[in-house]
Amino acid sequence: MKEITFEEQKLIFKFIHKKHNFAKHIHEDKYMIGVCLHGESYFTMDNQEYKMTKGMICLIPANTVHSCKSFEVAGKWQYLTCFIPKEFFNTIVSSIYESNDDYSFKKYFIEDTKLAEYLEQIIKSTLNSEKVFDDEIISFITLFCEKYISFENKIKTFKNEKFEALFTYLKEEQYNLKELSFYDMAKVMNMNPYYFHRIFSKSIGLTPQTFINFLRVSKATKLLQNYDSLADVALECGFYDQAHFTKEFKKYHGITPTRYKNIF
Repeated sequence: MKEITFEEQKLIFKFIHKKHNFAKHIHEDKYMIGVCLHGESYFTMDNQEYKMTKGMICLIPANTVHSCKSFEVAGKWQYLTCFIPKEFFNTIVSSIYESNDDYSFKKYFIEDTKLAEYLEQIIKSTLNSEKVFDDEIISFITLFCEKYISFENKIKTFKNEKFEALFTYLKEEQYNLKELSFYDMAKVMNMNPYYFHRIFSKSIGLTPQTFINFLRVSKATKLLQNYDSLADVALECGFYDQAHFTKEFKKYHGITPTRYKNIF
């Protein structure tokens, strides 16, 4: 994994070569663009299933609930991915079009040999070099948008207007993650907790508790490199114990916290 920053935006590049399965989750305010090198995966997004095979590109929009099951082919499963901040992505879109509001894409799992080879080249070059290939990254996103962007058929994201006040509250992190519950979330929304639970689950595609676990795993992922003890990370992020932490972490990353720390 490599993190690079340019124009005050942080991009994350990864080479993933161990087969993972991912439970329902989101990439908060980040687009994920990836290319499959070996193997195949089945993504579920917006109540549809998509098959991704060698040479295909996938784009997972920011804040979109999705899951993934992966399978080796001839003993291999390899992906290259890049996580791009939504704000940076929007800046590029606005340089192409008069507005960057409410756009989506014609396809999210794409067979496009030339673009796939270009993306593979950019990510491999970035991972293997100290140089930031900013012009190439911007060029790829521009080409991708010009070819596949759409201003129709919006995909559902978890940034539902019904819950704007809640997501603002969560983003500001003015709460104790260890104690956060769906009762607290319902209180922010001034709703009956059981009514809140029902409409949140229906609108977002995740139960409130699943979303809270996602927040805890996200925080734990950031803390892993700074802690020697997994038990301390678990306690800091509000898990019952290390076993509970490991179980939830594997749902989102496909591997144990220890293995993740050693890889990344």
